[in-house]
Amino acid sequence: MHVDVINGLLGAGKTTFLLNILDQKSPEEKIAVLVNEFGEIGIDGDLLGGQGADVVELPNGCICCTLNADLKNQIRVIAETYQPDILYIEPTGIATIKNLMGILKSLSLEKYIDELRTFVILDAGSFWEILGQNRGFVETQIEMGDIIVVNKCDKVDSSELDKIIGQIKQVNTSAQIVCTSFGRGWAKQTCPGKAQYSANQDFDGIKEPEAPLKQFQQFSTTSGGTFDLVKLRQLFGMLKDNRFGSVDRAKGIFCTAGGWVRVDLASHEVRESVLSRDFAASKIIVIGTMLQKAVIRNEFKKCLG
Repeated sequence: MHVDVINGLLGAGKTTFLLNILDQKSPEEKIAVLVNEFGEIGIDGDLLGGQGADVVELPNGCICCTLNADLKNQIRVIAETYQPDILYIEPTGIATIKNLMGILKSLSLEKYIDELRTFVILDAGSFWEILGQNRGFVETQIEMGDIIVVNKCDKVDSSELDKIIGQIKQVNTSAQIVCTSFGRGWAKQTCPGKAQYSANQDFDGIKEPEAPLKQFQQFSTTSGGTFDLVKLRQLFGMLKDNRFGSVDRAKGIFCTAGGWVRVDLASHEVRESVLSRDFAASKIIVIGTMLQKAVIRNEFKKCLG
């Protein structure tokens, strides 16, 4: 099977990009998706489900370290059970790409993977900020990308976008660079970019931090009932302002009086969208440092209508 890894930092737009890929799938394509979330519960798997693909989740850990054995086993199970043409892997935004690719290139998976390609999703709006904070980590992601997707291009002007592309080309001269907004604008048929699979490839030349960017914490929970959208907006506004700790990412799906909505906090901005189907439960995930989990839980409960 062909494997595409959809990589990128927290909030860059990996799930939205993948949703748009699935919207383009042809009826005859057999697709599976393996989703890894840092939280104890998963939201991305819910969003990706029902899009004509078999979705498998690996929550509560980082796919490249604590879930190493789980990842190998799940790829075997997916290959043997679903026999997809394409497997998309969406790792958590704190995954170190060197470790992840080392697992995927291991000899134990050679019989299942024919081709392997790496996407790197970047947030144009916060590119320079993130690069300044974590240059080695970001440049390693760019260096190992076959296709670099500069997402959220609506947040910068053309001059700024040219500078970002120039910086990417300094790090990776061979990758294809694609510009998108809201994860839209990439056409599968015009961008083959396939890399022949070669097991046990040596990545020792890649200089990547061994530890995640920060010692992240997570708060996640589910709930029944109907939520007040105005109160949810207030909650996400307080999370954005770091009222309950330093929040790098927050997201959720919620049942409201007007239907199901998705709310995302990424790159210091809160966005919401209406969802076209119902889900089993409302969910929220908050990722950051020094999180006041008990306070967040209490504020979340207050959002019930």
